[in-house]
Amino acid sequence: MATNVSNYHAQYLDVTSQHWHPNSAQFAGGDHLLTAINNGWDVSDCMLQEIWYAGARCVFIYHFTLSRQGDVMKMPVIDNPYVTRFIEQGGVTVRTESDQKSEKSA
Repeated sequence: MATNVSNYHAQYLDVTSQHWHPNSAQFAGGDHLLTAINNGWDVSDCMLQEIWYAGARCVFIYHFTLSRQGDVMKMPVIDNPYVTRFIEQGGVTVRTESDQKSEKSA
């Protein structure tokens, strides 16, 4: 399925050349995710993780599983408005950690 990433990220001038590798950075940004989508990767799964710091500040990380021609890539992406727009407009189903725990115990 061809996806026009400009629909999801109108504020960035060029978001299609931001390569990410797990050995270079712990988390990817929305520009990295959209570059992967533009390069033919499809979202096959997405899980939301909440990380709390000192019980007062929460950071949301989306763990995307991407697939392309039989290859699979895991990409943890820090939440921001552009990622939220991509998820909403792209119809991406997001599971939570509690969903995953209940699946394992069932």
